[in-house]
Amino acid sequence: MTYRPKFHLTPPQGRLNDPNGLTLIGDELHVFYQHDPSFPRTPKRTGWGHAVTRLGDGRYSHLPDALYPDFPYDANGCYSGSSVVHEGRMRLFYTGNLKVDGERVTSQNIVDVEDVQGPLGGVYRRRENNPVIEGFPEGYTADFRDPHVSQAPDGSWRMVIGARRENNTGAVVVYTSHDLDTWEFAGPIEFFGLDYNTASAYMWECPNLLRMEDQATGEVLDVLVICPQFLDSDECGYVVGRLDGLRFEVITGFTPLDYGHQFYAPQLIPYRSGALMLGWMGLPARDDTPTLQAEGWVHQLTLPRELKLIDATLHTTLCLPKAQDEMVVWRCELGPERLEVELVDVEGNVGATVSWAPQEQAARGTLSLTVDGLVRWAETAAGELVCTADGAAVELTAGSGEAAFSSAVFAPHGNEWASFRSV
Repeated sequence: MTYRPKFHLTPPQGRLNDPNGLTLIGDELHVFYQHDPSFPRTPKRTGWGHAVTRLGDGRYSHLPDALYPDFPYDANGCYSGSSVVHEGRMRLFYTGNLKVDGERVTSQNIVDVEDVQGPLGGVYRRRENNPVIEGFPEGYTADFRDPHVSQAPDGSWRMVIGARRENNTGAVVVYTSHDLDTWEFAGPIEFFGLDYNTASAYMWECPNLLRMEDQATGEVLDVLVICPQFLDSDECGYVVGRLDGLRFEVITGFTPLDYGHQFYAPQLIPYRSGALMLGWMGLPARDDTPTLQAEGWVHQLTLPRELKLIDATLHTTLCLPKAQDEMVVWRCELGPERLEVELVDVEGNVGATVSWAPQEQAARGTLSLTVDGLVRWAETAAGELVCTADGAAVELTAGSGEAAFSSAVFAPHGNEWASFRSV
């Protein structure tokens, strides 16, 4: 009996949070992640863990941690970032965290990687000229982190960084480069037509900026993912539109990427005509889980997910392993009939309830997921519902991928899940 899933990445020990530096080489997916290996026994000193899997297989092999906070500019943490492989060279970009007299000193840094497919998972050398971006621009605060690097249409490079202004509003700022080595501040992204009150969030972290081809129209659009932080909650979603310089003309306003109980800090990389994504199945400051007391680890990542842009809306497909008989997978078609399904373990204990309430025309409805009395819901189209359970990880997609849910669900005593059953 164990809470540890078979196909969702968990740390060997300690605390896991944000996925970082996703790198796909052929079908080999390298996943870096925020890792505190001695949590909770020692003070927090976050580095980067490293694991690898093959798409379609789903089982992870753990490699030695890639980064540990041991340089003057990151002594209190190697925070989140991204990866770029270009012209045969691999680079990691990350935020260095340093505390001086109780004040945060932030920086953006580059790591050159060699032999990432080797038996030790790579050799990691920080740049001698780090930090490549020191501090933050005027008008911003030390909450300035999580660089995500992608290529612009003209072949240059864009780095988006999550930021907090001095007036306690969130922003995404852009740096540009022609060589991936030298970066210049361009300014904050300015939104036109954004009808979501993200301005009330004091910080926008974990930004991702990608271009995707809309499968319905053929148009290539810009997708920006952000995680706004509020005083009483955290969210994660995306906007779709056209980015010209720093001007973002919004087509689809802020839309949640996931409607479940635990989902945050996703990372996206280009994949086919869309993106491949992993998210953190956890939330900040919510570390007291049964896995920590019973097995010495906390938090997990989602399955890899393929994202496609259809009519300026992201649709999600779970990248399920070939060995689906080793996890619980259940499918049905959502339609005009109400539906209620329970996830039960081998002793008959109910861990979660999935409910579908169709609207009058039955083309759309409301899907809800209830865990420990807490309900999360989304309005979605009818269509295929896919439910999965793997250890403490439960994931759903509904409306043929229009909505996704991620939730940590703990069976009593680490029992195996038996099935989803209709009630």
